[in-house]
Amino acid sequence: MLDLKTYAPPRITPLPFIAYTKHFTRAIGVAAGESDDAFDADALVAEYGSPLFVVSERRLRADFRRFLDAFSDPNVDTRVAYSVKTNYLPAVCAIVRSEGAWAEVVSGMEYDLARSLGFGPHEIVFNGPHKTRAELERALGEGALVNVDHFAELDAVEQIAATLARPARIGLRVSFHFGAMPWTKFGFSDDNGDSQRALERIARNPRLRLEMLHNHCGTFVLVHSLYATAADRLVALAKRARALGLAPRMVDFGGGYPSSNVLRPEYDLAGGSLREGDFWSPYAREICSRLGKAKDLFGGRPTLVLEPGRAVVDACTQLLCSVVATKSIDRSEDAVILDAGVNLVPTACYYDHRVSRAAGSAGASYQRHRPVSVFGPLCMQSDRLRESATLPALRTGDLVRISHVGAYCHTMSMQFIQTRPATVLIGPEGPELIRRRETWRDVFRLDELPSRLRGDGCSF
Repeated sequence: MLDLKTYAPPRITPLPFIAYTKHFTRAIGVAAGESDDAFDADALVAEYGSPLFVVSERRLRADFRRFLDAFSDPNVDTRVAYSVKTNYLPAVCAIVRSEGAWAEVVSGMEYDLARSLGFGPHEIVFNGPHKTRAELERALGEGALVNVDHFAELDAVEQIAATLARPARIGLRVSFHFGAMPWTKFGFSDDNGDSQRALERIARNPRLRLEMLHNHCGTFVLVHSLYATAADRLVALAKRARALGLAPRMVDFGGGYPSSNVLRPEYDLAGGSLREGDFWSPYAREICSRLGKAKDLFGGRPTLVLEPGRAVVDACTQLLCSVVATKSIDRSEDAVILDAGVNLVPTACYYDHRVSRAAGSAGASYQRHRPVSVFGPLCMQSDRLRESATLPALRTGDLVRISHVGAYCHTMSMQFIQTRPATVLIGPEGPELIRRRETWRDVFRLDELPSRLRGDGCSF
């Protein structure tokens, strides 16, 4: 039997007029308006080294406001609880806090960071399937809102609540089946009755105050109807909670809202998808229309809580890196090797991050372009950032820009073979260093070498 590959439908992308001739192709690597701040890439790299993360404060604030505006509705109070795990650079968290964001955290580490940055307990939503006893005691004791994820956690919450001077502020996270890969690891199943049993138990305990109903249904969700289903489920749950004497007023739809990044074909919709203009409005309509009709279940005016991460921080960050080698692999494939790879852009396994030449490209729009594979510096064949990226001829030392790396690239980056680079914020006062470049000693700072293993010449 033939070993056939899974069928991948062809993708057709409209190209600008005169994009192709028989002599050359036009550069199509970066969309108009993607580079929001004017800065000298060569000068930044000369000062801070390559590779280098560059964060646009202006773009971060603009995307936060655009997201909030998309979900603003006269029938609801909308609050954005920024997903700290997506990018917990303190400067990034401080910027979104100054825009009015709450913090959505999933660990004690993130909770400590949020509190240290000035987020008050009433501005923190604590999610996640694993919260230690000490983390629960602190969060509930300070008055943060904890979304209970499972019955074992409910046991601990009830025990802690019995010791508090005031009722514990909690939410109930629920899950349900939708599509081929539902997010059923999290929360109480609304399909098998666990969510109802949890409501009944909460209703019997006067030391618990149910304030929120929560569902997070996925990541980079492209199917708007998933949020419609989530809204219908949460409204039905609110009716059951009211029948038990409970009075939640907040409805949390989690995150999963996409950015303008480009998904790899195998993860995208058939034929590909584009996100341009006001692409969050369809999500808002599915959610807000249903909450508006059911507002009496939430005291007349529900509070809508959203937990965006990628949608807010993805596009504001780019990675400047240098070409260290160019190669012709065979007759059909050219390649470039950069000094940054999947150690810094782990999201390359899911996204076709836009790649373009970062410096010295003025007036080069009509140079010869051809598809090349873009590899990183790691000693692994799998360290590939892009397949068939359309780029001009590159030389060793050229600077390359990798766009839309604000989500998960800092928090999931690896100290594998290479140390991690500096990060610069482009703000109203120009470039500011917000994370220094690591040294090899930073990588091994926590390690101890027993004295018996110290040989001659050891300076560790």
